[in-house]
Amino acid sequence: MGALRDDNGGGERPQEGGGLPDLPPEWGTIIIPDDPGALDAEGATIRRQFRRATIRRRWRRRFHLPAEPARRTTDDSPGLAVPLLIMSIAVIATLVSLFAVAWPGRAPKTSPKVGSNTSAPVAISLTNVSLQDADGKPVGIVEVTPAVVLIVDGCSCEQLIRSTADAVVAAKSRARVVVVATRPPTLPSALNAQVDVRSLADPNSSLRASVPEINGDRTTAAVLVNDRGRLVKAVRSVTTPDAFRTEISNL
Repeated sequence: MGALRDDNGGGERPQEGGGLPDLPPEWGTIIIPDDPGALDAEGATIRRQFRRATIRRRWRRRFHLPAEPARRTTDDSPGLAVPLLIMSIAVIATLVSLFAVAWPGRAPKTSPKVGSNTSAPVAISLTNVSLQDADGKPVGIVEVTPAVVLIVDGCSCEQLIRSTADAVVAAKSRARVVVVATRPPTLPSALNAQVDVRSLADPNSSLRASVPEINGDRTTAAVLVNDRGRLVKAVRSVTTPDAFRTEISNL
């Protein structure tokens, strides 16, 4: 490149400081090369800067950002690439977190609480339950256990009593069959002689009140009690021993 000159040997010399007449002094020294093709690289750089400035203005309008203040644009000028990259990473991280929390079938893992204890349900004791015989004498429940107690208020339930006695014999259990009502119920005839069947009264319904499964229920019920006076199983609305046949063998 060379300074402005008159190749014919004449013409006006450049003003002091390298400026040209009628041009802003802040433009600095204007150098015109001998070969115009030497300006191609600078032209490409300027066009690239213009394109970047256009892209920045377009994105700022899209995000409703204030207009960028006028300044000199160079290759080293920061654009919107870095802010856009940061925003994109933040949005992606937020979406991934939301999907991870809301994904079906994935429950958040929780560490067990220190000192927490999960224990089996406490067995219900019926040792304080007292029934009565035909003479009104108290008979503690533990005196007739192990037993299958049939509560038959308002029902003769002859078939249920017979089939329960047969089920006890078939299970080779040593349990008794105790038939209970507010008054000592009448036992059916022709009971299996291999099992002890007793008739007792529960005038205050103390047995029903002691068993949560049948408390307040008025249907025929079966209560299985082991030899320690603890509740094994209680069934309401019972008509056959099928609902407790398995538990008989454990008495």
